[in-house]
Amino acid sequence: MDDAALYELLRQDADAGMRVCIEQYYALVYSICSGILRRHPQDTEECVNLSFLRLWETLDRLEQPQHLRAYLCCISRNAAISRCRALRRDAQYTSDTEPETADTDFLLLLDRRADAERLQNAIMTLKEPDREIFVRKYYYMESMQALAERFGVSVKAIDNTLYRSKRRLRRILKEESE
Repeated sequence: MDDAALYELLRQDADAGMRVCIEQYYALVYSICSGILRRHPQDTEECVNLSFLRLWETLDRLEQPQHLRAYLCCISRNAAISRCRALRRDAQYTSDTEPETADTDFLLLLDRRADAERLQNAIMTLKEPDREIFVRKYYYMESMQALAERFGVSVKAIDNTLYRSKRRLRRILKEESE
Protein backbone atom coordinates (compact mmCIF):
# COMPACT_ATOMS: atom_id res chain seq x y z
CA MET A 1 0.00 0.00 0.00
CA ASP A 2 1.45 3.38 -0.92
CA ASP A 3 1.75 6.21 1.60
CA ALA A 4 -1.16 8.28 0.28
CA ALA A 5 -3.56 5.30 0.51
CA LEU A 6 -2.23 4.40 3.95
CA TYR A 7 -2.73 7.99 5.09
CA GLU A 8 -6.36 7.88 3.94
CA LEU A 9 -6.89 4.58 5.74
CA LEU A 10 -5.41 6.08 8.91
CA ARG A 11 -7.76 9.06 8.65
CA GLN A 12 -10.85 6.90 8.00
CA ASP A 13 -10.18 3.96 10.33
CA ALA A 14 -7.31 4.67 12.72
CA ASP A 15 -7.17 1.15 14.17
CA ALA A 16 -7.00 -0.64 10.84
CA GLY A 17 -4.65 2.00 9.47
CA MET A 18 -2.24 1.62 12.38
CA ARG A 19 -2.24 -2.17 11.99
CA VAL A 20 -1.32 -1.81 8.32
CA CYS A 21 1.24 0.91 9.09
CA ILE A 22 2.93 -1.19 11.76
CA GLU A 23 2.92 -4.23 9.51
CA GLN A 24 4.39 -2.25 6.63
CA TYR A 25 6.96 -0.12 8.48
CA TYR A 26 7.86 -2.01 11.67
CA ALA A 27 11.15 -3.36 10.29
CA LEU A 28 12.22 0.07 9.04
CA VAL A 29 11.41 1.81 12.33
CA TYR A 30 13.10 -0.96 14.31
CA SER A 31 16.21 -0.66 12.15
CA ILE A 32 16.44 3.09 12.72
CA CYS A 33 15.91 2.83 16.48
CA SER A 34 18.23 -0.14 16.94
CA GLY A 35 20.96 1.63 14.98
CA ILE A 36 20.97 4.38 17.58
CA LEU A 37 20.28 2.27 20.67
CA ARG A 38 22.39 -0.74 19.66
CA ARG A 39 23.05 -2.19 23.08
CA HIS A 40 19.62 -1.55 24.52
CA PRO A 41 16.99 -3.80 22.89
CA GLN A 42 14.35 -2.98 25.50
CA ASP A 43 14.79 0.75 24.85
CA THR A 44 14.68 0.05 21.12
CA GLU A 45 11.28 -1.63 21.50
CA GLU A 46 10.03 1.31 23.57
CA CYS A 47 11.20 3.76 20.89
CA VAL A 48 9.51 1.75 18.15
CA ASN A 49 6.24 1.78 20.09
CA LEU A 50 6.65 5.48 20.88
CA SER A 51 7.30 6.23 17.20
CA PHE A 52 4.02 4.69 16.10
CA LEU A 53 2.19 6.40 18.95
CA ARG A 54 3.63 9.78 17.94
CA LEU A 55 2.67 9.14 14.33
CA TRP A 56 -0.90 8.49 15.40
CA GLU A 57 -0.94 11.59 17.64
CA THR A 58 0.52 13.92 15.01
CA LEU A 59 -1.03 12.51 11.86
CA ASP A 60 -3.10 15.64 11.28
CA ARG A 61 0.13 17.70 11.01
CA LEU A 62 1.34 15.72 8.02
CA GLU A 63 0.91 18.06 5.05
CA GLN A 64 2.16 15.70 2.33
CA PRO A 65 0.48 12.28 2.79
CA GLN A 66 2.73 10.72 0.13
CA HIS A 67 5.68 11.27 2.50
CA LEU A 68 4.29 9.24 5.40
CA ARG A 69 7.34 6.94 5.35
CA ALA A 70 9.80 9.86 5.57
CA TYR A 71 7.74 11.43 8.35
CA LEU A 72 7.77 8.16 10.31
CA CYS A 73 11.55 7.85 9.80
CA CYS A 74 12.08 11.33 11.27
CA ILE A 75 9.81 10.56 14.23
CA SER A 76 11.71 7.30 14.86
CA ARG A 77 15.13 8.89 14.61
CA ASN A 78 14.17 11.73 16.94
CA ALA A 79 12.59 9.37 19.48
CA ALA A 80 15.72 7.20 19.55
CA ILE A 81 18.05 10.20 19.84
CA SER A 82 15.95 11.57 22.71
CA ARG A 83 16.08 8.21 24.47
CA CYS A 84 19.82 8.03 23.90
CA ARG A 85 20.27 11.45 25.49
CA ALA A 86 18.09 10.47 28.44
CA LEU A 87 20.16 7.33 28.99
CA ARG A 88 23.35 9.35 28.78
CA ARG A 89 22.01 11.83 31.32
CA ASP A 90 21.32 8.91 33.63
CA ALA A 91 24.94 7.80 33.12
CA GLN A 92 23.75 4.40 31.96
CA TYR A 93 24.72 4.70 28.33
CA THR A 94 28.18 4.98 26.86
CA SER A 95 28.76 3.98 23.30
CA ASP A 96 31.06 4.79 20.42
CA THR A 97 28.01 4.66 18.14
CA GLU A 98 26.22 7.58 19.79
CA PRO A 99 25.63 10.42 17.36
CA GLU A 100 28.18 13.17 17.61
CA THR A 101 26.92 16.49 18.95
CA ALA A 102 27.87 18.46 15.84
CA ASP A 103 26.11 15.93 13.60
CA THR A 104 23.01 15.92 15.79
CA ASP A 105 22.97 19.73 15.77
CA PHE A 106 23.24 19.67 11.98
CA LEU A 107 20.23 17.34 11.73
CA LEU A 108 18.20 19.52 14.07
CA LEU A 109 19.12 22.58 12.01
CA LEU A 110 17.93 20.84 8.86
CA ASP A 111 14.71 19.81 10.57
CA ARG A 112 14.04 23.41 11.58
CA ARG A 113 14.99 24.96 8.24
CA ALA A 114 13.28 22.64 5.83
CA ASP A 115 10.23 20.47 5.80
CA ALA A 116 10.59 16.80 4.98
CA GLU A 117 9.85 17.22 1.28
CA ARG A 118 12.47 19.94 0.70
CA LEU A 119 15.07 17.98 2.59
CA GLN A 120 14.26 14.77 0.77
CA ASN A 121 14.47 16.53 -2.59
CA ALA A 122 17.81 18.07 -1.64
CA ILE A 123 19.17 14.67 -0.57
CA MET A 124 18.02 13.19 -3.87
CA THR A 125 20.28 15.66 -5.71
CA LEU A 126 23.34 14.02 -4.14
CA LYS A 127 25.11 11.56 -6.39
CA GLU A 128 25.64 7.94 -5.44
CA PRO A 129 27.36 6.78 -3.25
CA ASP A 130 27.27 10.15 -1.43
CA ARG A 131 23.49 9.95 -1.03
CA GLU A 132 23.59 6.42 0.39
CA ILE A 133 26.41 7.32 2.78
CA PHE A 134 24.48 10.37 3.98
CA VAL A 135 21.23 8.44 4.51
CA ARG A 136 22.97 5.54 6.26
CA LYS A 137 24.84 7.90 8.60
CA TYR A 138 22.09 10.35 9.51
CA TYR A 139 18.90 8.30 9.15
CA TYR A 140 20.09 4.80 10.03
CA MET A 141 22.86 6.06 12.34
CA GLU A 142 25.50 3.66 11.06
CA SER A 143 28.92 4.27 12.53
CA MET A 144 31.73 5.79 10.49
CA GLN A 145 33.66 2.53 10.76
CA ALA A 146 30.74 0.47 9.47
CA LEU A 147 30.30 2.85 6.54
CA ALA A 148 34.00 2.69 5.72
CA GLU A 149 33.88 -1.11 5.70
CA ARG A 150 30.67 -1.19 3.64
CA PHE A 151 32.06 1.13 0.95
CA GLY A 152 35.65 -0.14 1.09
CA VAL A 153 37.21 3.23 1.91
CA SER A 154 38.85 4.83 4.91
CA VAL A 155 36.98 6.50 7.75
CA LYS A 156 38.56 9.79 6.67
CA ALA A 157 37.10 9.37 3.16
CA ILE A 158 33.64 8.83 4.68
CA ASP A 159 34.12 11.91 6.86
CA ASN A 160 35.10 13.98 3.81
CA THR A 161 32.13 12.70 1.81
CA LEU A 162 29.74 13.62 4.62
CA TYR A 163 31.33 17.05 4.99
CA ARG A 164 30.94 17.77 1.27
CA SER A 165 27.38 16.44 1.26
CA LYS A 166 26.35 18.60 4.22
CA ARG A 167 27.93 21.64 2.59
CA ARG A 168 26.10 20.92 -0.68
CA LEU A 169 22.77 20.43 1.14
CA ARG A 170 23.20 23.69 3.06
CA ARG A 171 23.81 25.52 -0.20
CA ILE A 172 20.77 23.94 -1.89
CA LEU A 173 18.47 24.68 1.05
CA LYS A 174 19.77 28.24 1.35
CA GLU A 175 19.17 28.86 -2.36
CA GLU A 176 15.62 27.52 -2.06
CA SER A 177 14.82 29.76 0.90
CA GLU A 178 16.01 32.92 -0.89
